[in-house]
Amino acid sequence: MKATKTRIRWSVMFMVFLIVTVSYLDRTNLSVAAPTLQKELNLTPTQLGLILSAFSWSYALAQIPAGMIAAWAKPRRTYLWAMWLWCLLLIATTTATSFGAWIAFRIPFGLAEAITWPAASILLARWFPRLEYSQAMSLQNLGLVIGAAVAPPIVAFIIAWWGWKEAFIFTGLIAGVLGTIFYFTTRDDPADDPRVSPEELAWIRHDQVKEDDAPLPPGYIKMLLARPSIWAVGAANFGLDFINFMFLAWYPTYLTEKYHMSLGQMGIMAMEPYIFGLITVLGAGRLVRAMTDRGMDSVAARRIVIFGGLLLGTLALVVTVNVSNLYASVSAMSLGYAFTMSVLGPMWSNPAEIAGPRGVGFASGFVNFVGNVGGIGSPILMGVVLQRFDSFTPAILIAAGVTMICALLFLLLYRAKEDRETVQAFLAANS
Repeated sequence: MKATKTRIRWSVMFMVFLIVTVSYLDRTNLSVAAPTLQKELNLTPTQLGLILSAFSWSYALAQIPAGMIAAWAKPRRTYLWAMWLWCLLLIATTTATSFGAWIAFRIPFGLAEAITWPAASILLARWFPRLEYSQAMSLQNLGLVIGAAVAPPIVAFIIAWWGWKEAFIFTGLIAGVLGTIFYFTTRDDPADDPRVSPEELAWIRHDQVKEDDAPLPPGYIKMLLARPSIWAVGAANFGLDFINFMFLAWYPTYLTEKYHMSLGQMGIMAMEPYIFGLITVLGAGRLVRAMTDRGMDSVAARRIVIFGGLLLGTLALVVTVNVSNLYASVSAMSLGYAFTMSVLGPMWSNPAEIAGPRGVGFASGFVNFVGNVGGIGSPILMGVVLQRFDSFTPAILIAAGVTMICALLFLLLYRAKEDRETVQAFLAANS
């Protein structure tokens, strides 16, 4: 069956991409404002690290409940409520004048944004056939990189001309307006959208995996957690989120304090890691496809690309602290981010590969939780180390050590083919 020329599904995909982009714009505005806030509130690096990580505390814990809420409320209503909640919380945050108040506002903000990925997964699974689903998810993931890339210059410009409060209000209003537009222009199911032709609906439906609501057999979760590959993928995601949240939280401060950049210079230079990341995230997916087209097993191709991305990210971070030229150092650090983020697509294809359609929900939630533990710890650790040594060098070397350990754990534990066979045998014996 050939793909239809009508592509309403891709306009829906574009709206989801915008939502993910805005979600990262909204969560990154604090890191851009961090140098200003640190001076204004007289915060220590440790206190700033705790504020920067507070979002992740609730964001990680809310992943599974968020998926349940998105399934119950449906994606359109979920996004409408959640994005206006982001807006109101960001506006309310402008009243925070103390360390405790910032913590109090960032925790519910993490709860509100936790809905982003589960709602997108539910929506895109209904709007795309299996043949196109990986491509749709890859485009969605690009919102992560692009949102983080556009935040520094936009937020820095607003802060320079008006102030950090105005930056929070502006980015919050973008979320609320986008949530409203999405609600009135999108449907939860393509069958309910009059713009979708019968041909496009048939194309969407022809290759979709049927939902299996049958309960998992007793002992399934214990069996799955005993599979080395699920821990291998969790380790890779831990390293990815450790670096991702380190950059989201601390990179603007690193540029202003290490290299004494102005707000305007920082806003431009802070885009570099994400521009590089855009190239590597797209390139890694194409590399896996090229390797499999040449006859390599997909599991082996993913093993090489994921391990290689973490290894190259480690080496780039080590180079960062061993060169004195500003542009060489900043570029090396940007490559450290980009190579680490390159594992994003190949890594997230593994939960379904290992656990199958019945267990992919739990497997994905587990991998996401392990990754967010890294995201929680990274900003705090960076703040403590910076306060202790008054230098970013030890923090960068610790980050390099984390990615190297994660790379080795992944290489040692990853055996997706064998673990998939074990899972299938278990389900067959207990069906």
